[in-house]
This record gives sequence, structure tokens and C-alpha cells, in this order.
Amino acid sequence: MRIVTVAMLVASLFGCEQLDGRNRNRKGNNLFREMRFADAAGEYEKALKEVDDPTIHYNLALAYSKVFKPGFEGTVDIERRGTPACDNIPGVKTVNKQVCVKEGSTLFTPCDEKNVCASSFKCEKIDICTLDDAQLAELAATHYGAWLKAHPSDAETRNLMTQVWIDASQYPKAIEYWDGLLKAKPNDPEIMGTLAGINLKANDWRKSIEWYLKVAAVATDPTAKVAAYQFIGNVAWSKLNSKTLTSTEAVELADRGIGALQKAAELQPKNPKLVGLQASIFNFRALAMGSSWAAALDRATAQDLQRASRVMSDEAKKAQGSDAPAPTPSPAQGSATGG
Repeated sequence: MRIVTVAMLVASLFGCEQLDGRNRNRKGNNLFREMRFADAAGEYEKALKEVDDPTIHYNLALAYSKVFKPGFEGTVDIERRGTPACDNIPGVKTVNKQVCVKEGSTLFTPCDEKNVCASSFKCEKIDICTLDDAQLAELAATHYGAWLKAHPSDAETRNLMTQVWIDASQYPKAIEYWDGLLKAKPNDPEIMGTLAGINLKANDWRKSIEWYLKVAAVATDPTAKVAAYQFIGNVAWSKLNSKTLTSTEAVELADRGIGALQKAAELQPKNPKLVGLQASIFNFRALAMGSSWAAALDRATAQDLQRASRVMSDEAKKAQGSDAPAPTPSPAQGSATGG
């Protein structure tokens, strides 16, 4: 009887903890709707200690991604000391600052005699908990990951998690994650395309082009193959247009872009965009070569390709016009006469 009683008591206590956890999740949701994301995160963290539920992990990831500042390097002011955020978010540090304060606001702008606060704020010294922005990104990604373990086919959340890593410049983590997915699904063109995009964001255009070439190699549909080659052309145009490359790098990238676009043009010889993009890249390569004979040849080639692109565009427009249905005759507008 004692064993049964103890078991029933434990079950009862566990049920109370779950109920409290779900109540805290609801409270966190209300704070999230009020755009009090840090306090919402604090409530979700407390809820997870009482009930480990994928939904709470997802909500927590969203809250952290709202507090996180993309592209920022340094610490982020979270909340005043003593709030759910400061009490429950892991890794926070408390600092004393003189800032503009207002009830319900987490906009802690530094203030002094010269930098006065808005009329609805007061300049006070308060204790604020802070967290490194990179840690916020890691917390968001970690909890997105917990949700994905329970819902591995959720592509939207996978993209949100990847975007957090990209916004935090944590490219190796994003690449490692997608490499793992590729091991499970070798030669998957979507995964390889994502890896190409991440490497491009990381400013590794050579690796990005390698991945796009792999996408083209495994594509069975000619249209998809052309799209992969055109991506390489777009990468080349974008980087060359940024004017951040050395002359040697510019020529190398232009060669790769032109080569990919020529392969695409073999599959779609009447596509004016492929020819026009080649012309632009030939012009970029001519600039990189200076006043050499090769540069003059590239400029001449670019002009020929531009003319060919215009001809193809005109032909495509004419073809569309001839395929258009004949207009439906309208009823005569004159008055009818009886006879």
C-alpha cells in the first residue's frame, strides 16, 4: 500500500509540475505578444525546467531570436535585475548602468547631463543583466535544434536556425549542420544548394561555386542544371561588381562564371539572359586585365554577346506576340434598325 501511495503522490506532483510548466508557457506567450521577448524567454526557460516539451523549445528559440541582434558584436542589455529574464536566462551577467528607464521598456539608452532622456523616461542608475550577442544566437539555435529533433521534416524551422547562424557569422556551425544532413541524404541538390549559399555568405565564393557545380552534376532536369550554372554566373557578376577582388582573383572568378554560363547556353542556346550575363562578365574581365590585347578582345566579345542577347530578346518577344490569342470581336455599338 505504501508503494502505491508513494507512486500516486509522485504522479500527482509530476502532474502539478507539468501544469505549472504549461501555465508558464502561456504566460511566456502573452509576454511575447506584448513584444517583451526577454521576459518571455525567462518564462519559457522556467517552463522547460518543469516540462520538457518541443513546443516550449520552439517558443524559446523564437524569443531568443527576437532579443538577438544580427550583425552586432558585444553584449546585449536584457532586462532589469530581478525580472524573469534575469533570473532564468542562463549565462547572464549583471552590470550597473546609468540609463533612461520606463516601466515596461527594455530600451536602456545611456544618459547623463548632456544626453537627456525622452520626456516619458527617467535617467537612473540600475542593475541590468546582459548577455553576449553570440550567446543569444547559440541559445536560439540550440532550442530550434531541440524542436527539430521532434519534428525533423520542418524545413521552415531548419531555415530559421540556419539564418540565426548566418546572422551571427557562425558559418562553420551552419556548414557542419548541413554537411550532416548531406551525409544522411547524399547528392541531395537542395542540401548542396544550401551549402553553396552558406559558403557564399561566408565569402568563400570558390567553395560556393564547387557546390553549385555539384548541383548541376546531379540535376537530371535540364532546367535545373541551367539554373545551377546560372547561379555561378550570378555569383561571379555579384562579386566582380563589388570590386573587392584582386586582379588575379577577378580573372579567375570571371573564367569560372563564363565557363558555367557557356555550359548553360549549350542546353538553352536561345536564352538571352545567359548570353547577356556572359557579356557583362567579359567586360569585368577586360577591366581586370587593364589595357592588354586580351582586354581588348574581351571587350569586343562582350559587344558581340550583347548584340546577340538583344536579337534573342526581340525574337522571344515576337514569338510571344504570334502565340497570343486573337482578340475577341466586340459587339457593334451602333443603333439597331428594324426592317
